[in-house]
Amino acid sequence: MASKREKKVKRVLLITSSGGGGHLQAAEGQRLKALSEDPSTEVIQKDIFIDWIGKRLGKGFVSLWNISQKRGNLPLLTLLSKNIPLADFLFYIPIFSRVLYILIKKDIDQVIDTQPLGTSAIIRAIKWADKINKKNLKLEKIVTELPTDQVHHFFKPIKGLSAASRPYLKLITTTPLLHQNQTADAFWKKNCGLSEKEVSYESFPLRPSFYEYEDLPPHVDQPMRIEIKTSSSEEKFLIVDTINHGTLHSEFSPEKINIDIEPDDRVSTILLGSQPTEEATLRYVEKYIEMMKKASGEERHLLFVFCNSHTTHRNSLLKRMHAIVQGVEEYPPQLSIIPMCFQDDEVIAFLYHRSDATFTRSGGLTSMELISVARGQIWIHSEIHDGSIDDEKLCRGMPAWERGNATYLQEKKGAHFISPETFSEKCESYFFQLAPTPAATSL
Repeated sequence: MASKREKKVKRVLLITSSGGGGHLQAAEGQRLKALSEDPSTEVIQKDIFIDWIGKRLGKGFVSLWNISQKRGNLPLLTLLSKNIPLADFLFYIPIFSRVLYILIKKDIDQVIDTQPLGTSAIIRAIKWADKINKKNLKLEKIVTELPTDQVHHFFKPIKGLSAASRPYLKLITTTPLLHQNQTADAFWKKNCGLSEKEVSYESFPLRPSFYEYEDLPPHVDQPMRIEIKTSSSEEKFLIVDTINHGTLHSEFSPEKINIDIEPDDRVSTILLGSQPTEEATLRYVEKYIEMMKKASGEERHLLFVFCNSHTTHRNSLLKRMHAIVQGVEEYPPQLSIIPMCFQDDEVIAFLYHRSDATFTRSGGLTSMELISVARGQIWIHSEIHDGSIDDEKLCRGMPAWERGNATYLQEKKGAHFISPETFSEKCESYFFQLAPTPAATSL
């Protein structure tokens, strides 16, 4: 008796980039989504820089981008972004050849891409592979920025596609931010050379934890616990010793620290990107401490601050923050500062939802996460340091794509723009008057 034919395993090629955290986070969301739909799915994930351009050269580009993020180097970030068309040309052959090899060798059934590089080369590989494998594949390009006129690094390569290549593209995004009297069709024609009918509007490519908070009200009436993971004894010491300057009680085990948040606590979060802008993070912490010294009430304030990874015996952002708190004279007793290094999406989703105020950069995935779960006031960091409070000027202190995201957040969530120099003027009235959290505007 002939045995039953085994079910063919679905194979997904997931293309991403480790330059910045948003592309990787979106890829992780897509990986988990594919496995939830069919646990037998084989997901083949490739980093376009490290796996296909070359480990040494690719890692060099990634490192340059991430260092520029940490230092808030806008000119270099802008230069790198503007040169994506040049990178598409220079790396066309290695990207094309490696994609084609995987498509044929692995008999790929679906191609998902969460980053902007190599669009034309990937589509060319798909067209060639279709002639061999007869799969009718498309490149499912997920835009990891909110769609505005500033998303040049994603949109310009798409607009440059030939008429013969466009049918092989499925552009996945959300509804665009339009100018007055502008239609969505006109937006897509202008920016991508596509009609609105050629664009797929889908939900944000979020990680699973964010979906748990989408429909929840701003606050709960019982204490909630957050677990902060640590990776070394020195990291844990720096976090716990910083917390102990306030009155917050924490419990800890070898690998995590437990924090209980009461319903009446005022909670703020500082997270300036997946590669946090270090000097600005420290300045905001200093400004927050100065503000709390002026507070007269007994209401407890918890300030959660995200740092980058900590290496033992290195002067990391975490260690520098610990030193700042250690050096504060007359530390405000109603303030507890809780620094942490990289955490899972469960922690980030919870804090975005619970925070009365979030200080952040307007990266694409961060902006999508905030739109989905944030219930408090959003403050978007600018690298303008002259004390200007003008939103238009502060907007110029952000990379172009983050400027677009910031404007989108301003329109949909009532976000404000801020710099460390304008912290006192912009924030103190909000905290001292205990302003109600703004209502989220539906998309």
